[in-house]
Amino acid sequence: MLSKHLILPALLSVGLGLTLFSCGSDTETIEVPTEGLITTVKEVSAGDFKIESEVPVDAVADSRIIVEDLAGDRDTFTLDQAKLMSQVADPDSNEGRSMRSAGMGYWGFLMLGRMGGTPSAGAYVNSNAHQSATNNAGSRMSSSAKSTTRSKSGFGGGKSTRSFGG
Repeated sequence: MLSKHLILPALLSVGLGLTLFSCGSDTETIEVPTEGLITTVKEVSAGDFKIESEVPVDAVADSRIIVEDLAGDRDTFTLDQAKLMSQVADPDSNEGRSMRSAGMGYWGFLMLGRMGGTPSAGAYVNSNAHQSATNNAGSRMSSSAKSTTRSKSGFGGGKSTRSFGG
């Protein structure tokens, strides 16, 4: 199971998008991608996985993670499969490392590269793969992201209705 560790980061990146919290405010802005990605991750040396390509697709639900190991064997995962595998994978196993590498690269792709920053070139197999992802999928993802602002909720996110001490 080469793909267990790639799934969580990939799932987080596609499913959750980027969340920005406003300091000192009762609202938060959430950037959610309206399109998905097909990310191909390749094992470049034993236990070291890097992003080979990223191709935008019309729907987040169509996102896939394709993992190729050193032997050339490929596995393809949906976001749901990636999420499940990331929850059960041993993080120190080869599968765990591959999922973590792919997922973190994919998460970084959305968070940094597609929502206002630059993804790390070190997450890609080479500079051409990084440049291609930045120029093609990156511009499409950032231009199609949906921004919403909503009230914060949860611990510390609202006003107390109880009074204490008087």
